[in-house]
Amino acid sequence: MKFTYKAYKELLMLLIDQGYKFCNYHDYQNYNMSVIIRHDIDMDIEKAVRMAQIEAEMGVTSTYFVLVTSNFYNIFSKENQAMLRKLHELGHEVGLHFDEAKYDGETDLVRAMEQEAVLLEQCIGRPVWSVSMHRPSKKTLEADYLIKGGQIVNSYGTEFFRNHKYVSDSRRNWRENVHAIIRSGKYARLHVLTHPFWYDVEEKTAREALKSFCESRTGTCYGWMQDNVRDLDEILRRSELCL
Repeated sequence: MKFTYKAYKELLMLLIDQGYKFCNYHDYQNYNMSVIIRHDIDMDIEKAVRMAQIEAEMGVTSTYFVLVTSNFYNIFSKENQAMLRKLHELGHEVGLHFDEAKYDGETDLVRAMEQEAVLLEQCIGRPVWSVSMHRPSKKTLEADYLIKGGQIVNSYGTEFFRNHKYVSDSRRNWRENVHAIIRSGKYARLHVLTHPFWYDVEEKTAREALKSFCESRTGTCYGWMQDNVRDLDEILRRSELCL
């Protein structure tokens, strides 16, 4: 499968044609054939919004997981907060993407998840009902954490990581043939993870995608400086940057 928006639309159409109902972590049991589409927003919220718009146009809903400890974006900046709220406006759920590597071995990870969920709730103005792990350790995968007394669903819990057929495009690589899995009819419960960062109008290699992202961030950074440094072009011109 290519990492283009066209290819993603085709994936969604295949799921529809095969009779799957698009669900979240709370209502999948209402359907005989269900698919939970999950997106981890590791680096780029704009890409997530683009994916969300495509889904909304097709009548599809999914869950977007936000990394509140990311070095790449600030969830409380005006622009990012607006985009995260846009995901809800488009009909999608917003959950917490939790990075256990941020904490030392003495930290109560469940408590840390609950605290981060509160921060995200403050940002989006809505309750957070689900959490996904960012690069989970073996220990975390096996922990089956009970978060907020079970009110917040752990997407890596046994039900969704073992009892559903789980397939992912992690590191821009579908380790299994996702189309064949969908067509097989073997699985009544699908759990599909994508990372919007890798998708674009045209197919790009991982190197090209990463290079493009870094270059675009240079331009974005310059724009932020213009908002904060008077007469910036007299000190540093945009043309002097490697864009």
